[in-house]
Amino acid sequence: MLSEQANKKSAFGKQLFNRFKLVDIECNDAIKVIQSRDCKNAFFYVDPPYFNANMGHYKGYTEQQFSDLLECLGNIKGKFLLSSYPSDVLNNFIQKHNLQSIQKNRTIAVNHNARKPKTECLTANYDILSLVK
Repeated sequence: MLSEQANKKSAFGKQLFNRFKLVDIECNDAIKVIQSRDCKNAFFYVDPPYFNANMGHYKGYTEQQFSDLLECLGNIKGKFLLSSYPSDVLNNFIQKHNLQSIQKNRTIAVNHNARKPKTECLTANYDILSLVK
């Protein structure tokens, strides 16, 4: 199995092979992956589908699934940075776990003729506020 993965990676060329040497890509439930890899030195960048937005091909991701993900993140030993849109579910999670959060207003193109304001929220269980200046 290991040599099969190495052969596939090497087919991408030496540069990409070296870049992805220490990377794992999995097609699995995010909560299972987080729980299986969690340790005090772990870092998780989590960017789930936004249950409170038009999700396009991610349609079907529910508020309950987002809540389950937050519950998982609230119990990990490692660090995480979560991207999402603001919501009551997220605000309750931030308050419950005394987390840091940054909101950034953006204008996104909905189509070629319409631009729409959106607020992106980054939430972390470590000091991100000092990193943003």
